[in-house]
Amino acid sequence: MRRKEKKEKKEKETTERSKDVKDVKKEAEQGAPAVEKGAEEGAPNGAAATDQNGEFQVEPMELPPFEIIQGDRIDPFAFKFQFKNVEYSSGRNKTYLCYLVDCGTSDDGLLRGYLEDEHSGSHAEEAFFPQCLPHYDPALKYTVTWYVSSSPCSACATKIAEVLKARTNVKLSIFSARLFEWEEPEIQDGLKALHAAGCKLRVMKPLDFSYAWETFVENEDQPLNLWEDCKENYEYYHDKLADIIQ
Repeated sequence: MRRKEKKEKKEKETTERSKDVKDVKKEAEQGAPAVEKGAEEGAPNGAAATDQNGEFQVEPMELPPFEIIQGDRIDPFAFKFQFKNVEYSSGRNKTYLCYLVDCGTSDDGLLRGYLEDEHSGSHAEEAFFPQCLPHYDPALKYTVTWYVSSSPCSACATKIAEVLKARTNVKLSIFSARLFEWEEPEIQDGLKALHAAGCKLRVMKPLDFSYAWETFVENEDQPLNLWEDCKENYEYYHDKLADIIQ
């Protein structure tokens, strides 16, 4: 219990300093609408208006369309924040999925890149196969490796398991920095379904973070300085995953 309190306090203190650069820009651009006297009449969508009591109200603003971002290398600041294997993942409400794909042909070589999901629509995991392997060939043998900021949700795990059952020539390994809501029964069932479908599930160890940093991050030839409790948190999640899929 003492360890949980310590981690929770530490995360609360560092979350603001570790915010994703993109999130900071969005917050600056979407700052609270200014309320002025002249805005009482004819207020457009998202602007200030008045109710029957003469009090100012702000109409809800529509979020921009959901999208899956695909790229070659991740911003180093985003990687350090999103992939940090903390027990309490406050503010980490998106998924980064780094991938390597070996199609077994020397002509194609090794496919490498990352996906990032935004808002609450389709997740990076379910977008991977249609977006990164749109020309699936049943005659080829695919070896796919993911390094993800957190393990799949139950819905994504179920869909991935279905794909693996249908495409027996695809071998998938998933290395997760953290386990997403691992206490929930439906999450555990999803991880078990993945395991049963032949997916290799692993928790990222310190060497895996360094490898991902070198392979998928705009690191400018700078080494990754691992956080103090990286190994301790790896062992924590490793034991939880082992208990789930045993």
